[in-house]
Amino acid sequence: MNRAASRDRADAFHDLFRAETARRVHRWLGKLRVPERDRGDLSQDIFLAAVLSFGSYDPSYGEVARWLNGIAVNVASRYHAKASRRNEILTDPAALCEAFGSATAIERLLAAERRGLLRSLVLELPFELRSVLVQHDLYEISMRDIAETRGIPVSTVYKWRSRALHGAREALVRRIAAEEERCARPGRATGTGCRQVARQPSRNRNRLRAGS
Repeated sequence: MNRAASRDRADAFHDLFRAETARRVHRWLGKLRVPERDRGDLSQDIFLAAVLSFGSYDPSYGEVARWLNGIAVNVASRYHAKASRRNEILTDPAALCEAFGSATAIERLLAAERRGLLRSLVLELPFELRSVLVQHDLYEISMRDIAETRGIPVSTVYKWRSRALHGAREALVRRIAAEEERCARPGRATGTGCRQVARQPSRNRNRLRAGS
């Protein structure tokens, strides 16, 4: 590593500990829909991850703020994923019926099943595409805010979302084809779940199509 690159890295490491950098991370977390009460803890997680992984930072790829933003997006995505799993813990069906009425309970169970399928499809996407789709379509973060926090053009965010939707549709097609092949095997056509699963993805397919 030449002297200029070493100096750039040293300056970048120093920038991590500036007060303005801390304020910037706090603003990013706000735009990433992290509640105020949790931003302090997540900020510490972000800076700890930055310090531990600083050896991977290459000044030739851009300013340290952009690199740090990638860490912030990753930390916020994990935070939201954990929160989503906590919110989707299903109680006993009888308790759901008592609290919401039988029709609502059934609808909630089916909705949870569909969300599980959609989540598994989205997880097959590359991180950049997956995170844009989750931020915009799940947490309703505007395209402009996503672009601002990542330091990229708004047009790039739209392209990533379009590629994410296309990738999710392709993943769904592959999933349906694999399930149809499984159910078509001798002794499987009347197996448990084959008919139901074959019909289930159509609702999700329409949902993905509607989001394009």
